[in-house]
Amino acid sequence: MTRPAFWYFERFGLLQGLSHEQQAQIEKKTRMLQLKRGESVYLPGDPSESLYVVKRGSVRIIGTAPEGCDVLITILTPGDIFGELALTDDAPHDHRAEAAEESLLCEVPRDLLLQMVHDSPSFGLHVTKLIGLRLRTFRSRIQELLGKSAPARLAHALIDLSEHHGLSDDQGVLIPLRLSQSDLGKLVGLTRETVNGIIQVWREQGLVEMDRRSIRLRDPGRLRSVR
Repeated sequence: MTRPAFWYFERFGLLQGLSHEQQAQIEKKTRMLQLKRGESVYLPGDPSESLYVVKRGSVRIIGTAPEGCDVLITILTPGDIFGELALTDDAPHDHRAEAAEESLLCEVPRDLLLQMVHDSPSFGLHVTKLIGLRLRTFRSRIQELLGKSAPARLAHALIDLSEHHGLSDDQGVLIPLRLSQSDLGKLVGLTRETVNGIIQVWREQGLVEMDRRSIRLRDPGRLRSVR
């Protein structure tokens, strides 16, 4: 069943306290973005003008390390929200967002979002919590990387992906994301070659299977114990 764009915002608590008239304005001004794999939502330096909800597909949020290399900050899937800093700051984006596969996004303009914050304190509180949760997630990732071995960093990343995106079955946990070994390296600060070597060992041990469309954790329990 096709849902109106604003339905996705209502589903995730973003329309709490707004009148039917205000919700109608959101429906009117929200637009849908159809993106091909690799197509950018925005680039570093672009103005922060909208908030987005992933309706279908997945989106990569990519930053830049001090030495200039790309860092994969997070992967967003249906129901996830991004671009929320448009509500708190009119500074340009310091990262890029791109479709990891063919994706459909709901986009709401900044001026409408600011009006929603003015009209509904509950909406403003929800967004504040969202930003806080995102910051805590990033801090947790940094702490997990500090002082850990390369296999432990990669194992933690895979377990984290399985908890957020995984589908359990009698063969383990399937992570239905298109992630290359290079992508995994960017998640945990490792080279593609290092990731390749670790994955190869885990394949031989029956812990992990990986192809271009998904990753399967055969034994998540053993991966949790990697040090």
